[in-house]
Amino acid sequence: MSLDERCRAYSRVMPDGMFFSHSTAAALYGLPLPPTDHEMLHVGAARPRRAPRAAGIVGHRVSLDEGRIVGLRGLPVPAPVEVLLELAGMLGHDDLVRAGDALVRRTDPLSSLEELRAAIAQGHGRPGIRTLRTAAEWMRPRTDSPMETTLRLALVRAGLPEPNINHVIDIGDGRSAHLDLAYPSHRLAIEYDGDHHRTNDRQYHLDGDRLWRIEKRGWRIVRLNRSHMARAGEEAVRRVRDALASMGRNTPL
Repeated sequence: MSLDERCRAYSRVMPDGMFFSHSTAAALYGLPLPPTDHEMLHVGAARPRRAPRAAGIVGHRVSLDEGRIVGLRGLPVPAPVEVLLELAGMLGHDDLVRAGDALVRRTDPLSSLEELRAAIAQGHGRPGIRTLRTAAEWMRPRTDSPMETTLRLALVRAGLPEPNINHVIDIGDGRSAHLDLAYPSHRLAIEYDGDHHRTNDRQYHLDGDRLWRIEKRGWRIVRLNRSHMARAGEEAVRRVRDALASMGRNTPL
């Protein structure tokens, strides 16, 4: 059974006032998570209720206004910002940045960066709140994928300037292109190609036309994929650094 199916099955016997929480709620929202075993369902109960106890259930007793419980495809879950606060006690810094970026993504965002930071500032005493506050400083809106976030973090940690995210340029004929990451002052675009760019024939041909139009506008493109992200993105950083250097940008070695 899928996670969604198992949640629906449990929801039929779930006591009143309970809701799916933590990594279970995050997965239902489609947030990126590190590889994990979703066999156990995380279920929360707002105080003074007791945490649920049942086979296959990880119960949590939390301080949460019931007005912050919402319906997601008919399943009770905390509001997106509350889920991020719950994840603070489970995830490390970079995973929290990826989750936060996903909440404020370019398409169909679930929150805003201002709302996230306001909630985090109020999260006194929450497990992992210090890590989350540090992670919040690295969160950015308008991303399209967790790998874009991972790449951005690798570039900045390597001492390169922080690139623009989903920078929009005109590519002619009334069309525009969103560049995954970009250094507009040097007309350098960084494109991360997920597997679908390779395996989907239509996407492959669309990419070819789009990239040709971008280059025709005088932009240089650094194309990266998963193989370049090993060892903290070492090869990706090298390629971007070399491209900037060849275009007259002095960057730290």
